[in-house]
Amino acid sequence: LSLESQRLNGNLPKNIGNLTALEIIDLDYNEFVGTLPDTIYALEKLEQLDLNNNYFYGTINANIGDMLSLEFLQLHNNKFSGTFPRTLVFCPLAVAEFKNNDFVGHMPLCVGAPWQTVEAITCDCATGEVTCDIGCQCQCF
Repeated sequence: LSLESQRLNGNLPKNIGNLTALEIIDLDYNEFVGTLPDTIYALEKLEQLDLNNNYFYGTINANIGDMLSLEFLQLHNNKFSGTFPRTLVFCPLAVAEFKNNDFVGHMPLCVGAPWQTVEAITCDCATGEVTCDIGCQCQCF
């Protein structure tokens, strides 16, 4: 599902979770608002979730850890808030982009950690609101 830069607006429909064969959701550069529907976390085949440059807000549900195919998570330039779910470590992420949101707390992902496949993380580490876990020697870009 690739609908980037289409000036789409409103909330992401709850029935998006019914599209169980989806591998890509690319909705960047639109005008979506609201929280992510809980049903999105049931998309087990989803490999790429690109929601950057919209107006999404709220927290990321811990059920994101159920997305066992998710390799690319791009949430930058929204208004997401809260802490990063520890369950992010269960996603086989290669790229995770969180910058320009209102996240706080510890980033549970690690670049170069032997148990994770993460190649790049972007988040707002410079503000002091987000830190990487000390025990895993991760880096924030």
